[in-house]
Amino acid sequence: MEIIILAGGQAKRLRPITDGMPKCMVPINGKPTLQYHLNFLSKYKVIDKIVLACGYKWENIKDHYGNKFIYSVEDEPLGTGGAVRRALDHIEGDEFLVLNADDINNVDINELINTGSNATVVCRFKSQFGIVDVENGMIKQFREKPLLPYWANMGMHILNKKIKFPEIGSLEQDVLPKLAASGQLKAFQHTGYWVTINTMKELEEAGDMLGKLDL
Repeated sequence: MEIIILAGGQAKRLRPITDGMPKCMVPINGKPTLQYHLNFLSKYKVIDKIVLACGYKWENIKDHYGNKFIYSVEDEPLGTGGAVRRALDHIEGDEFLVLNADDINNVDINELINTGSNATVVCRFKSQFGIVDVENGMIKQFREKPLLPYWANMGMHILNKKIKFPEIGSLEQDVLPKLAASGQLKAFQHTGYWVTINTMKELEEAGDMLGKLDL
């Protein structure tokens, strides 16, 4: 199975750290974010090709990892949908995996592959804030960042090459909603861990969590 890792974002919210490096190279506990994906994917012998869809400061990745990947380089931002379309030049099979480089998880790759295309990995998530239950104008209780009764798109998918991907556009707005509306998109429900890295606060929290998991 081939996988496209989306690593083209500029990560403006992580500046000044990302002034000189792409987001996937931001260190967490001394290791590039991308390394956590490589360590995890290496456990699954079914993954036989990694295509890195990159752009911003991509040379830093090449300097560090050399020819460990196939590099699909954007000269200008194409969005996640456009990045996948360009990376498809390097995909030989009919089905392939897609993964956001800034979302670290422990999804069971074998089970996801067995689900077949087209499917998006979804996960429950906690409230960003403490929740207050109000009844008849009175506060009944406080709940500190509880698990919400919703499912979030984790940025990981198994997709088919027959999908029409835009030259410039996003998976989240231009591709997946159309598949869902036509009844062609399955949900792969993940109950393990999911770490997002979009802000300095999340970067700090990721370091704490991944340190506890000894990853």
